[in-house]
Amino acid sequence: MSAEGEEPKTTEEPTEEEAAAAAATEEPPAAEEPIEAETKTVTPAAEETPAEAETAPEPKPEAASEPAAAVVAEAAAEEETAKAEIKTKKEDSEELTKRLQKLALERQKQTTGDRLKVIQTDRESHLTGAKTFQELNLPKHLLDAIFAMGFDRPSAIQEEALPRILSDPPRNLIGQAQSGSGKTAAFTLGMLYRLEVNDPPTTQALCVTPTRELAIQIFQKAVKPMAANMTGLKIQLAIAGTTIEKGQPLHAHMVIGTPGKVVDWLKRRIINSKTIKVFVLDEADNMVGEDGHRANSLLIKKTLTRNCQCLLFSATFPTEVVKFADKMIHNADKILIESDESLVLDVIKQLWIDTRQYDGGKLEFLSDIYSLLTIGQSVVFVATKKNADMVHKTLTDGGYTCSVLHGGIEADDRDSTMLSFRNGESNVLITTNVLARGVDVDNVCLVINYDIPMDRDGNPDFETYLHRIGRTGRFGKKGTAINLIDDARSIEVLAAIENHFATQGKEMIQQAVPDPESLADVIEI
Repeated sequence: MSAEGEEPKTTEEPTEEEAAAAAATEEPPAAEEPIEAETKTVTPAAEETPAEAETAPEPKPEAASEPAAAVVAEAAAEEETAKAEIKTKKEDSEELTKRLQKLALERQKQTTGDRLKVIQTDRESHLTGAKTFQELNLPKHLLDAIFAMGFDRPSAIQEEALPRILSDPPRNLIGQAQSGSGKTAAFTLGMLYRLEVNDPPTTQALCVTPTRELAIQIFQKAVKPMAANMTGLKIQLAIAGTTIEKGQPLHAHMVIGTPGKVVDWLKRRIINSKTIKVFVLDEADNMVGEDGHRANSLLIKKTLTRNCQCLLFSATFPTEVVKFADKMIHNADKILIESDESLVLDVIKQLWIDTRQYDGGKLEFLSDIYSLLTIGQSVVFVATKKNADMVHKTLTDGGYTCSVLHGGIEADDRDSTMLSFRNGESNVLITTNVLARGVDVDNVCLVINYDIPMDRDGNPDFETYLHRIGRTGRFGKKGTAINLIDDARSIEVLAAIENHFATQGKEMIQQAVPDPESLADVIEI
């Protein structure tokens, strides 16, 4: 495993005589090997050594300085080459992801388009699906941005949702589709379509999500590229750590944030809800679910005008949540997937492993997986912050480069951890359900459920399971989800999850033997 996070060791300063003698004979030290482009280490060429900064100004003997200068120059050249190679690999990976995304969206249209159930509140409406973006009569700046983002044609959910989102007068919508199907692009387009870039800015669009990571992702991966041609557009993140001075107006056309911060800003009248034209709830089943953020979502909704367009999107929508959302949102059209089985991505191989007889239990088994297998990026889901810290310490003590992310970590540290994982500086991310929903990292090939997802009452949490395993298998890439079992209750819960999503007794989650070495032959990474 990489050890990029380690600090370089310092040594005592040699005497001038020792330095001169060593410079002529020493080989380049191991610490001056090429440094990867993503690290923040200062390059040797940019550093002053203590000897250069503090010794007498007399020049060193030519025989000693020339080899030393050559070593530094060679190391700098190697580092630049390494940076260039990493940049090229990253660009190639991004281009591959775009191509896979197109293929995956087309495949989803063929397999899920006929399973989308559209329920219109206006029986006389003649709205139909849009097969191309050009049919939507979008302004040129948005159409150009959509094509620049790699979207050629609307996905299945976009075909049905966009004509309703962009209609005049605006229509409210409850939309459901698989992970990675283009839901975020659909509601982002809807928000930007309604915006008037005025000065001073008035807040016209509000998007609320369960977590700061998802809010930041929507801003960086969807809104920024789609608004690339909208000069003067102001966007404000409303997340923990973001402050607006008392008495200062909010100069933003769009606000993207988490429910607690948004409610706080509404109460303090930082956000003027009367000017909002579009209100979006992402991961809406969690936002309006009884165990989620229902109270805050209702508080936000009550401040909005009756004419404000409301858009609710999620990959999962239990029947009882749809019924509640239908009461919360006036006359909403609904686009729903008819069968839960359709929600499970067939590119994800699902396994369960009984670790009760394994020496050291599931913690030791998890550690052995990473010590014996070469795995790309992976996410380990646990039930509690305590378990997250315990797993992180075990893997770190074993010499693995990994990160931990949960609600008990400071906001700035959460942001830097997520950025490092996205950039590939960390290969393993241990997290609670804070990262289960919506957050996309293209190169995640393995998800491990260290703890099987259950709700507060210890019952199977079907939606969380689906969202967790959906962090892999993105855009048609193969992926694997491994479920670790260490008690009888976990087996019962996992069996219930399988029965919920599988039909006709079909085996969805296969058992694998508790042998880390044999996993290499069965997992898709």
